[in-house]
Amino acid sequence: MKTSVQYLVIGSGVSGYHALDEFASSRPKVDVMMVTGDRSLPYDRPPLSKEYMRGEIERDSIFFSLPEGYRDRIITGVNVEEIRGNVAYLDNGSEIEFQRALIATGGRPRKLNIPGGDRVNYLRTLEDADRIREKAKTSKSALIVGAGFIGMEVGASLTKLGVQVQMVEVKPYIWSTFVDEKVSRFFQEYFERRGVRFILNESVSGFEERGKLRAMLSGGREIEADLVLVATGIQPNVELAERSGISVNNGVLVDRFLRTSKENIYASGDVANIEDPVSGKRRRIEHWNNAEYTGRLAARNMMGKEEEYDFLSTVWSDIFDLHIESAGETTGYDEYVIRGTMENGSFNVIYLKAGLVNGYVAVNRPGDELEALNSIIRERKEVNPSKLKDENSDLKP
Repeated sequence: MKTSVQYLVIGSGVSGYHALDEFASSRPKVDVMMVTGDRSLPYDRPPLSKEYMRGEIERDSIFFSLPEGYRDRIITGVNVEEIRGNVAYLDNGSEIEFQRALIATGGRPRKLNIPGGDRVNYLRTLEDADRIREKAKTSKSALIVGAGFIGMEVGASLTKLGVQVQMVEVKPYIWSTFVDEKVSRFFQEYFERRGVRFILNESVSGFEERGKLRAMLSGGREIEADLVLVATGIQPNVELAERSGISVNNGVLVDRFLRTSKENIYASGDVANIEDPVSGKRRRIEHWNNAEYTGRLAARNMMGKEEEYDFLSTVWSDIFDLHIESAGETTGYDEYVIRGTMENGSFNVIYLKAGLVNGYVAVNRPGDELEALNSIIRERKEVNPSKLKDENSDLKP
């Protein structure tokens, strides 16, 4: 069966959904179709490791509101295998002819290729979250491999559910690609005060089933747990692009308008490799705000706009009673100042390079302070470090 459509969105994650919503809000009854390998309609992912994992919200609440009349324009449980010319070939034998298409295929958990690695849990989809939630009900202990965002968020949620959590991290300190050691130490101690145990500088070499699941560590120790989650990052789903002859390099390469190397095909969200206008470096950004922004931007450009990517990537998370926000570059700095105090649990570590604010990591800070810092970073304004540190100084332009 062959269908023709003006716009085709491939993928139903945060970026794909917001592209669909942008199409619908910009042009009522626009001719758009979404195809997704996920068996569910589009849903939000952050609650999967937090409120939904803890049973604090109902399942229905995590689904996005669909534009009126677009439910029948979404094909679930089907993958696009290849794009040739302006035709998408689906794994159910169908074909969709399009004028312009968006690849918003996101990523999937990076699997551990070790003995027994098929016995562990990963978290990316709603089905994954349901499986872990159910297992947590009968678990007294959990082992989390990887202390990144997902690992830390699930670790906090399981701790709140009364599960004893241990975390194994191969790096010398947690969140090493995101924060420096002093900030890492704050988060580690915060978790430890709530009963979470950390094993740093070690990796897992294999798993064995002995009633419970037993993990063998690189240092020779063995750890048993009722529930094991591996959270060692994601890898971008670039296979469709590769099969379709589209240029990839740590994601799908796009220009400043989110166009790929193939005419009339765009990419957005976790899978897109974008040139960051602030740092000037190419990067693939795995965060909600960027996924929403690029999904909407791609949709507008597919409809004829020519808007350049111009976004300061921001990161946020809620862990226990900490609200964390970050933006810009938080590594490779010359100096830093701390606004607020770590001891009181409300602080902002602001990083400078060559006299300019490059980025920050903020914990429980007011929104107007963060907005002011975002403007300072984007506009490359010079600010005296003493003013940054002084909580009584107004950072607004």
